[in-house]
This record gives sequence, C-alpha cells and structure tokens, in this order.
Amino acid sequence: MSITMPSSVPASVPAAVGVPVERKTVIGIDASRANARQRTGTEWYAFNLIQELKAVIPDTVRVVLYSKDELRDGLEQLPPNWESRILRWRPGRFWTQMRLSWEMLRRPPDLLFVPAHALPLVLPERCVTTIHDVAFMARPKAYGFFERLYHRFAAGYAVDRADLLLTVSEFSRAETIKYFGADPAKVAVTPLGFDTRSYRPVTNQGTLDNVLGRYNIRRPYFLFVGRLESKKNLAGLLHAYRIFRDKFDVSRGYKLVLVGKKGIGYEAAWRGGIISPALRRDVIETGYVCSEDSKYLYAGATALVFPSWYEGFGLPLLEAWACRTPVIASRLASIPEVGGDAVLYVDPSEPEEIAQAMDSISQDQGLRKELVEKGQQRVGGFTWRKTAESTWIRLSQLAAIRFG
Repeated sequence: MSITMPSSVPASVPAAVGVPVERKTVIGIDASRANARQRTGTEWYAFNLIQELKAVIPDTVRVVLYSKDELRDGLEQLPPNWESRILRWRPGRFWTQMRLSWEMLRRPPDLLFVPAHALPLVLPERCVTTIHDVAFMARPKAYGFFERLYHRFAAGYAVDRADLLLTVSEFSRAETIKYFGADPAKVAVTPLGFDTRSYRPVTNQGTLDNVLGRYNIRRPYFLFVGRLESKKNLAGLLHAYRIFRDKFDVSRGYKLVLVGKKGIGYEAAWRGGIISPALRRDVIETGYVCSEDSKYLYAGATALVFPSWYEGFGLPLLEAWACRTPVIASRLASIPEVGGDAVLYVDPSEPEEIAQAMDSISQDQGLRKELVEKGQQRVGGFTWRKTAESTWIRLSQLAAIRFG
C-alpha cells in the first residue's frame, strides 16, 4: 500500500502539555471510478466532482482519496489538506467490497463518500453515496442476469445503510423512492454539470475536419452518444434513420454516427433487416471517443439524436449544447427535466416521428438556430462547480451532526 501524506497534516502532532489539539474532520472519498482510464458517465461524474471539490472543501477538513492505483490525469494534484491512499488488491475484483472494507475497519474516516451506489461491506459511522438511476429496476431486460442482481443488491444495501443518498435529477429521486422505498428525507438531488474545458464551440475548421477524418466521418451526419444498447433505444434510432433516408433524404446522403461501446441489445438492434447492407455503410461506429475528440464530433453534427427509453440525467444534452449543437431527444424519464425548452422532443416508440424531427432540423435553419440559442442559455445552469458546491453542503451538514 502506498500512502501520500500532506505536508500540513503530519502523521503525529505533539501537543503542548495541557493544551488539547483540535482534530480535523476526515472525509474519505472513493476515487476508484474517477481514476478509470476510459471514463463514461459515472466515471466522469466522479472525476469532475472530485476536481471541483478540491476548490470547495475548506482546508480545515482533511480529505483522503482511496484508489486502486496511482492517481492520474490531474487527480494526483492535491491541495495540502488532501492525501492519496492507494489500496492495492491483487485479485482485482470486489475491491470495494473487500479492500475498501478492510481500510474502513482499520482506519475509518469520519465520513465516507462513494460517488456510485456500490458501498463497502464495512462502513464508517457516516456514509454518503450517489444513485445515478435505477434503470435495472425499471427496464430489467436491458441488463444481464448477474449485472441486474448485482445492481439490485448494491442499491438496496446503499438505501438501507447510507445516511444520505445523492441522486442526479428529481426523476431519479422519485424512482429511487418508488423502487426501494427510500426515506424521502434522506434523498437529495445534485444535478450534473459539463466540462467547460473540453466542451465548447469549435472555431478551428481545419482541426474539425482533421478529427472527423480520423474517424472516417464525412458531413452531413446525425450523432448519437451513449452505450449502444436497448435501453438507449438503438433499434428505434436505426429504424428512424432508415425512414429518414428512404423518405426525406434521397440526395444529401446523411450519415449516422454512433459514439459509444456496445451493450446489451446491440446485436438484436441490427437483426431483422432494419438497415440494408448498402445503408449500413453510412452508419459509422466509432467506439469509445475521448473528450478531446468528442467535442469535434458534436460540433460537426447537424444534431444530436437521443431517443433513449430511460435516463437518470442525460449528460450528452449538456455536451451538445456547449458545442452549439441542437438536440432531438425522447420526452421520457429525466430528459424533459434537463432539456427544458431547448430540445426538439419525440416519442421514442415512434420511429416515424423521430425521422420527421431529423428532417425538420436538417431543413429548417431557423429551428436549428433557435435550439442552439436556447441550449446555450440553458447549459449555463449546469456546471461541475455547482454540483460540487451542492454536494459539499450536504456532506458538511451530515458531518456536522457529529462534529458541529
């Protein structure tokens, strides 16, 4: 195990005779997901939240970041009152349940924050966790048997044992209460933000063309960002794209760009001949794309098309708006809560309606401009600093129960 101690918090502090030493409150944060090499939704949430908490948590509090490996990508740059505690675990699997539990038994912090719903089996006196969504309950067929079982156990355990549950939207809060009977008084909403350094309008046309070229993308195209799975309505998107190409786009040759890893339901979405072999050549799958490149994919798109069945929040909406890209999205789940009036809404069960929206946004420059302007206005209300500030308010209030 490797431990980096901050210079301002020595391992032992001799006290003057008869003078009590005030001990700093210790907040532990599970940074294992934030430290992942390839980050998607939950990992980006943990990464950006921790980075912003560095500027929010006062230096009167000690913070310990727990991880499996050396911190990277800026996480290792710590304020004086923060430390990195690397918890090696040779088996690899069940690090949270086993290795982090052992650390909680040996050296528990005053409060542990886990930015996902998988908690260690051994907990300190105070614990906070984040439940991003409960899609595994609402749409169980979108998950494998063991994955569904794991998520149900982890979320149920979190609801029972955590002192405070954070979630990312009012929709997810209601779903957590509905499916797990969580006490409404201990479920708080802290909406997500977007990375202002990575996602912003693109002004360099040459760089944009170069990045698109690396992925063999040629404009015009529609963009989807997310896991390629049934929960995201991949089959409905492909069906809508076929209708759009057959009925509305006979000459322009619009492409469909799919950004994300394959998930459950990917193969089924392609079965049944929804997309002909000739048209499939115009569907470009990029796999995982780093944030440095993804802003260019957003910026080059005519629109983000996001007809998901279920979302706890819908982070791609913010990223598209930040890049001045209009959005077509489902009117289900949390999306209207996040999207407000800055989205062209569709019924995800109606591919014809999605195709019609694609045609409208491709033809109507005024509509595109209106959606871009509304998106720019709305995205300013979602920042990681705001997420960190609202998170810290709740963590500090909980810690004050014991230390205030």
